[in-house]
Amino acid sequence: MADSGQRRAAVDSALRARDIDRAQASTVLDAAYAEGQLGAQEYHDRVASASEARTVGELAGLIADLQSPAVFGESAPVERPRRRAPGEYPARTRARSSDRAATVTALDAARADGQLDADEHAAMIELAEEARTLGDLSTLVAELQHRPAAPTKPRVRRDRTRLTVVALAAITAVAGFVWTVRDDEPAPAVATVAIVDYDAAPPLVIATPMLNTLAGFVQFRDDYRTKFGDTVLDEAVLHDEHASAVRRTPGNANLTADYTYRGGFARSNSQITTRDRDAVDIDLAQVNTEALGAALANAPATVRVPDGAVTHFRFANDSSTGGPAIVVFVRDEVSRSGHLVLTLSGDVLKIYPYKG
Repeated sequence: MADSGQRRAAVDSALRARDIDRAQASTVLDAAYAEGQLGAQEYHDRVASASEARTVGELAGLIADLQSPAVFGESAPVERPRRRAPGEYPARTRARSSDRAATVTALDAARADGQLDADEHAAMIELAEEARTLGDLSTLVAELQHRPAAPTKPRVRRDRTRLTVVALAAITAVAGFVWTVRDDEPAPAVATVAIVDYDAAPPLVIATPMLNTLAGFVQFRDDYRTKFGDTVLDEAVLHDEHASAVRRTPGNANLTADYTYRGGFARSNSQITTRDRDAVDIDLAQVNTEALGAALANAPATVRVPDGAVTHFRFANDSSTGGPAIVVFVRDEVSRSGHLVLTLSGDVLKIYPYKG
């Protein structure tokens, strides 16, 4: 049991730290300094180390010898790596586009809450987009505090298989009976079944805007309202051709479900999860579309990536203000990147420019 506890502690210590984790560690250090547990120089050194910490283990080491480390322990529980469940695909299984999209969404969230810096985020996004297997994608998010659910194998419907066997047996019996009918007896009338060649019909192409544009957002919001009857969600990420959304489940405000969007909404997995304690209600109807359009158009220049383009933008809670925000990500062809944070009304909260 001791070995198991040590392994769990080692796993926890390797998890990426969020901005809120660094802030909570600093709170502990502030209290310790005020109570006389730390001298001035040691206090300033530890605060500086906390602001630069990359993992939960580094932060834990800075407060381990203090009398009030429980404040740090009040952060939201983190997900630990687990063994592959019986229904999950092995790591060598080829990844789908939706699997890569889920990984990109997780990496975006990790960048937004401070687990990844801009360079790490850009490099991992590029690897996710080129990943060939589920194992490749799993490696990219192994150290994150919130990881996408692993895809699972569909269940085999045994009852449908049995019905198919019965139907084939019935068809065989009928065919045998028809074969034994004498030639001098009139053959029973056989109904003519029309065969429709669906491939012959021209495909119906419905033009849709790129989702990482203002027109794409408006389309996404309208379809969201049509699907769910409101415009409230916990989080949404809009890429060029696909998007994702997290919203509360009907009848239980403490649980959430994940959805993907590709011209229509569908559940991305069958899991229901506990609502993030940092989540806030985000009403897409409150978005100032005129200000958002201007921010998207000016984003490359704002973050000092003039040849870049908006790759995606995210609606989520901003940990520094505790309110809804829009995070706009920009990147160019040589992976120079930056992002900015807006309120729903379009006011700029923070700018993270490219520093190359």
